[in-house]
Amino acid sequence: MIARITDSPPPSQYGPPFRVIIVGAGVAGLTLAHCLDKAGIDYLVLDKGIVAPPFGTTITIQPHGCRILHQLGILDDVLDSCSTMGRCYYRTPDGQCFLENDFFPMVKKYAGYDTRTLNRQLFLRILYDRLPDKSKVFERHRVVDIKEAAESSQVILADGTEYFGDLVVGADGVHSKVREIMWEKANKAIPHFITAAEKRSMVTTYNAIVAQCPPIPGLGPHDMHSISNDRFSFLLLCQPTFISYIAHCKLPGDQQCTWPNRARFTEDDMEALARKLADYPICESVVFGELWRTRTKAQLISLEEGVLDHWFFGRTVMAGDAIHKVTPNSALGGCTAMEDSVAIANQLHELLNRHPNKKPSTVEISAAMQEYQDSRIERVKAIVKVGGDLTRLQAFDGWYFYIMQRWVTPWIGLDTLAINIARLCSTGTKLGFVDFPEQKGLLGWQDTIAAEAKKQRLARREQQVERAQKWWGWNGELQQIWPLLMGLFLCLGSTLLWLLPSDSQHLWSGVQASH
Repeated sequence: MIARITDSPPPSQYGPPFRVIIVGAGVAGLTLAHCLDKAGIDYLVLDKGIVAPPFGTTITIQPHGCRILHQLGILDDVLDSCSTMGRCYYRTPDGQCFLENDFFPMVKKYAGYDTRTLNRQLFLRILYDRLPDKSKVFERHRVVDIKEAAESSQVILADGTEYFGDLVVGADGVHSKVREIMWEKANKAIPHFITAAEKRSMVTTYNAIVAQCPPIPGLGPHDMHSISNDRFSFLLLCQPTFISYIAHCKLPGDQQCTWPNRARFTEDDMEALARKLADYPICESVVFGELWRTRTKAQLISLEEGVLDHWFFGRTVMAGDAIHKVTPNSALGGCTAMEDSVAIANQLHELLNRHPNKKPSTVEISAAMQEYQDSRIERVKAIVKVGGDLTRLQAFDGWYFYIMQRWVTPWIGLDTLAINIARLCSTGTKLGFVDFPEQKGLLGWQDTIAAEAKKQRLARREQQVERAQKWWGWNGELQQIWPLLMGLFLCLGSTLLWLLPSDSQHLWSGVQASH
């Protein structure tokens, strides 16, 4: 098939500006589009499906995610689309509460922003609708290959269409096609660069029914409920107009898997699992079957966990679930993907402003993407561990997690857990080139605190330099008049020496006469 060229030719000295091709119009991809727009960097978004598909149920935006949305000018749209979260209830298998607190107000007190839960499709629609130029987003554009030249990248679609750019960002989810292409090219260029161990580092140990239903009496309109059982649990996030719920279940050993295997489930599998769970209590007056009978949407999905070692190669870089996957118990997956997009935009903004009159080389792009990975990977590993630990705690996954959840957690208290979540949020990232009136809680934002400290150090250094310059300026003026001063001193000294013998002789004569 003859390629249908729909874009500019490969960049040259007189070619188009630096362009980023984003593959995937999910949370990471659309957030990156907003960030690049703020940075004044050209971009395209290619998605194999449609924008804001009717898949999934809800997404939770933690305080650090709200801060990013605030900076992008989208936060008010999100806040207007959902309500606040309130109390948190931890429950035993019989539905009885053994621990509760004002969890989400406590998180806001320390982190500065609310935690919000809203329909995932609605959130993606908000991200898309608020883009200044929607013509840059292309639906039903399936990427099948990526080719790299010395100074450009070429993305090839299933229909033969080609797009040229300078950097490709794979934001196409946990089953990323861009990641597979990057792995293949990396190992072709450097044998064994991507190891089998890394490819198998995302592990599926749990599956989950993710569903939504109308409000039910007995479950407050702003509350979260976590109900623990023997190797499975229920997690409910309640809003005035809906309840989002997840049933996490540990898979039998022979069903647990890693890449390239993929746990797939049918409608019959989901119905069978729901029947097994139907009579388990959710609270003192509700059982799971009541939620299930009134469901408005539901899916049975696998829950991958893990972090990859290599996030980029050449002119291709990954973001979001394509490089790290966290279980939904911590509700941190969406915000972690948003942080990736912010970090990539920060690196590109700095790189392009360092040499505004030329495009960066592949070596320079790779160095910037290494900075991106280095700035994120330890935080991401910590977030994935938090999610995995919460999944196992809430599912009573063995004696250790049972004792920790049932007895140690009440002793520690949910206030401490809320403060720890706020502390994790407070170390989130933001765009380094967009000023905005950020809200802060008791902990403050660590990057802002560090930036203020750096600003104060620079101010003190400038004051020291200014004082030194003043001293050197005064010293320079002194050097200019120094010959004149020396001449004056010599004249005064000569006069004193000429007068001194005469005065001394008269004084000596007076002394002799007195004797």
